[in-house]
Amino acid sequence: MELEITSILHSHLHDDGTTVVDEVTVGWGDATKHRQVLTSAAGHTLRLRLPRGSFLSDGSVLWHDDTLTVVVRRPPEDAIVVRLGDNITGSDAAARLIRLGYVLGNAHAPVEYTGEALQTPLFTSASGATDLLSGVGVVGGVECVPLARHGWSSTSADHREHHRHE
Repeated sequence: MELEITSILHSHLHDDGTTVVDEVTVGWGDATKHRQVLTSAAGHTLRLRLPRGSFLSDGSVLWHDDTLTVVVRRPPEDAIVVRLGDNITGSDAAARLIRLGYVLGNAHAPVEYTGEALQTPLFTSASGATDLLSGVGVVGGVECVPLARHGWSSTSADHREHHRHE
């Protein structure tokens, strides 16, 4: 079945058990693409023509009728993960985290704060990420986690049109 999607119906599923729930996997890098063609787990084709600025969050409902509901699921992806509880000891704890923030900000890396950890996509090799963390003195590593499930924390990437390198 081919479905035309022109809006995000709900931010999360209210499963009342009356329809079949199908999932479409959307990685963090495709979550802001307002025009794309996706295939659901059950093989349905979704042609997205969403308004600019739309964000496909984990759990977003894209289709709902009497028999079918299609929701977005964010897959686990390789990321640098820094648990703040592992990095708050020592008199230089704040300085180490500020150095990490400086490096990530300078790279315009999107950052997600989960309440327990800082996560950012892996834009280098796993060994390169380990070297980066070691170099700024932060405990962390590379893990496979869902990223930007409900958007990124505010970064310079959120206002690109106002930020220029000349």
